[in-house]
Amino acid sequence: MIKNKNDFNQFDSTSDPKIHHLAQNLVKRHRNLFVYMIFGFIAALINTVVFMVLHKWWHSVVLVSNTIAFVTSNLASFYFNQTAVFTNNVDHEHSTWQKLIVFFTYRIISLIPDSLIMLVGLSWLHLNALWVKIIDQLLIGIFNYLTTRSVFQAQETSMIEKAKRKIKSYKKNND
Repeated sequence: MIKNKNDFNQFDSTSDPKIHHLAQNLVKRHRNLFVYMIFGFIAALINTVVFMVLHKWWHSVVLVSNTIAFVTSNLASFYFNQTAVFTNNVDHEHSTWQKLIVFFTYRIISLIPDSLIMLVGLSWLHLNALWVKIIDQLLIGIFNYLTTRSVFQAQETSMIEKAKRKIKSYKKNND
């Protein structure tokens, strides 16, 4: 039982430098994923709102609504990824236009299952449009993160070079 404030501090993770260091490394190592999740949520929200407005309020066809929502949210997503998400280990070899083309190539690939999920969920199964879109955005978001990372981050040239960098980093942190 904790009797006073000093007893409570023994359970505080920030008081242990090793745990604090591990937490910092975890956040640093997975920063892009954490930030991508925030901006990915915003892009998915844009996609969902545009789709719902077009499909439910303006009674547009499912595939038309989905495609317009796709283009709108992916333009926003490209901007977010270029400016805010992928700021470490950035690919400087390729221009913004080259990245945009590769980005939309991957995203067009994801439009196929995106459209199929929406079509099956709404036209064949007659499920609630909002719930189908939310499930759709979660599934497509995983694929999009994996492909988007390859567009904006510099690619490792070999496993040997990656291992050398990890060893140097380990030695630096432990000296």
